[in-house]
Amino acid sequence: MLTYTVARDTLIEFLRADAKAHAAGRYDEIGRRFDRLEHQFPTGNAPELGRLHIALAFWDGWIDARNNGWPRGPIALDAWPGLAEQVADDLAHDREISSPLVLDRFDLVAHPNLNERVQTLAARLRERDAGMSA
Repeated sequence: MLTYTVARDTLIEFLRADAKAHAAGRYDEIGRRFDRLEHQFPTGNAPELGRLHIALAFWDGWIDARNNGWPRGPIALDAWPGLAEQVADDLAHDREISSPLVLDRFDLVAHPNLNERVQTLAARLRERDAGMSA
């Protein structure tokens, strides 16, 4: 399992790499490293992990949008890379995620009725937490 700092720095690196790939039209590169990071993600309920959970849910939503042909919705195709950079910047400065759009769509704590995909990711992370403490 990764420490908070290593998970944060890795997530920053991956989000920025995927933002560059997206901007260059290399959509197939988005999310290639997601599963590896999710499986090593830190467990627990420390407050700083909340921002990592939001960032991971954002990244998962970006992958899902790509997998579904960039459906029309609150996040336009060309908005994803900029949002990813903003999330990465927030993480790099150890501050809470600041994008209202990202928070509205991917912060399950503040918005417990978010879409099923975000809820599924949150449940997987909770199950890992429970397994680690058992």
